[in-house]
Order: sequence, then structure tokens, then C-alpha cells
Amino acid sequence: MAKKLYAVYVKGRERHWSFPVLLDEKHIQEYRDDGLVVDEIVNTIPVWVVDCGLTKLWCFLQDVFNFKNPFKS
Repeated sequence: MAKKLYAVYVKGRERHWSFPVLLDEKHIQEYRDDGLVVDEIVNTIPVWVVDCGLTKLWCFLQDVFNFKNPFKS
């Protein structure tokens, strides 16, 4: 099975941290059962795209080029 991009959240004593990680989908539930917060990263958006107000267009195009249905929620 192909690996997907996920964000793993870790809570420290004073701060929370998030790390992008390529993980095998079959192990995700094990990580969650062990107490980790793991979320799939669906779209990556550069800051300049957000600053230009092009977030929706960027995500739409990214979904199309990643062969996902951009009209499905």
C-alpha cells in the first residue's frame, strides 16, 4: 500500500508540535490507539497563495492534478 502524507501532533510540556510524515495507512489506527493525534494532509498551500486569496482555486487544481474529485467534500 502506498504511503500518504499525515500530520502527527505531539503535546510537549509548554507547546504543541506538528510534523508532516509519510505513513502507511494500515498503521494509522495503531498510532491513534497509542495516543497520538494523526490527521491526513489533503492539500498543501503556500503562504503566498493564501495571501493572494487563491486558496480555493489552489485546492481545486491540486485535487484535479492528484486525480481526486474536487466536488466531493
